[in-house]
Amino acid sequence: MTVLPALPLGTILELIVCVFLGATIAYCAMLDRRLRAMRSGQDGLRELVGELNNATQRAVSAIEALKQASAATGDELGESVNRARVLADELALMIESGERIAERITRGSHAAERNVTPQPASGPRNAIPPKPSGRDAALAARAANQLLDALKKAR
Repeated sequence: MTVLPALPLGTILELIVCVFLGATIAYCAMLDRRLRAMRSGQDGLRELVGELNNATQRAVSAIEALKQASAATGDELGESVNRARVLADELALMIESGERIAERITRGSHAAERNVTPQPASGPRNAIPPKPSGRDAALAARAANQLLDALKKAR
């Protein structure tokens, strides 16, 4: 009842080799599918790397454009600040000169009031104070001209 003793040993070995060859072919087919999947994944990865490289280059150019824009804006802002400082200096000079002129006029009007004879007590209390003398007006005009000259030189 045994079948194996009836088969020659060479045939049995060939059957075993055929089974192993079939298993090898199946394993090779499985490896081939996996290698194809890996290669297609590499192609996708290669495309992804290319897109990433393009995006990086666009980002670098955008950053460069932003740097240029910020530099231009900074230069414009610096010029505006410098102009504002010059104007502030001119205004400070004008205010100082105006205060000096007002002080001179006030001193002149006080001196003129001291030189004027006092009005009697029966006179109107809301009387208009006397106008500055011609000398005070000339001083004020000369100070204004000096101020204008100083402003012209500052520019």
